[in-house]
Amino acid sequence: MKKYLAGLLLALCGGTALAQNTEGIVLYDQKVNVHRRLPDEAMKAMVPEFRTNKMQLAVRGGESLFKSIESNDEPIEASGGARLVIRVPQNEIYRNFEQKKSVELRELAGQKFLIQDSLRQVPWKLTGESKKIHGYDCLKATYIQPERQQPIVAWFTDAIPCPSGPAVYGGLPGLILELDVNEGEMIYTATSLGLKKLTGSDLKVPSGGKKVSEAEFNKIRDEYMKEMGNGGMRIIRN
Repeated sequence: MKKYLAGLLLALCGGTALAQNTEGIVLYDQKVNVHRRLPDEAMKAMVPEFRTNKMQLAVRGGESLFKSIESNDEPIEASGGARLVIRVPQNEIYRNFEQKKSVELRELAGQKFLIQDSLRQVPWKLTGESKKIHGYDCLKATYIQPERQQPIVAWFTDAIPCPSGPAVYGGLPGLILELDVNEGEMIYTATSLGLKKLTGSDLKVPSGGKKVSEAEFNKIRDEYMKEMGNGGMRIIRN
């Protein structure tokens, strides 16, 4: 009987700890290889190869909200009196894995768009590889993003049973703590895990902006990028 009670107490304590690990704020560094997105060597010579932005993921069970919290928008001085501005748009990505829906607020050329869609099942493949991140045992999962044929590598921990992660990536049986998009073109690394009770403003569904489908937004974005012709950077000449 004593062994049974001890086992029951251990199970209850473990369940409580697990429940507490499904809510909180996770901070990520987003490291972008800027040179991979520039069209020519002359422009690459003007800017640093890498750029780091601060991002935030609020999670509560099967809900999450991902957004940027800090970015360096200062112009980069270049030769010929030009200044290059690389600005991180104020996007917000809300996902509800239980209801299988997503709501994204995206900014493009000073205009905001609201995209509502259903969540898609990602065909992740587990590799069997593992490593520790912030003391958590993490497993490696991979898949190929179909539209751009980009390899995606995620490291997730089932010790935090939230199916979310940075940007639009998730659907694994645990929180993604590290993510590599297209072999180093963009890397997300968790820097802080604050597992705590969220406030009302921490996780809310985005609103406002022009309502469009994802296909409509992609068309608008592609036309804008083609018009810019410089990887989305804005060049200011004195």
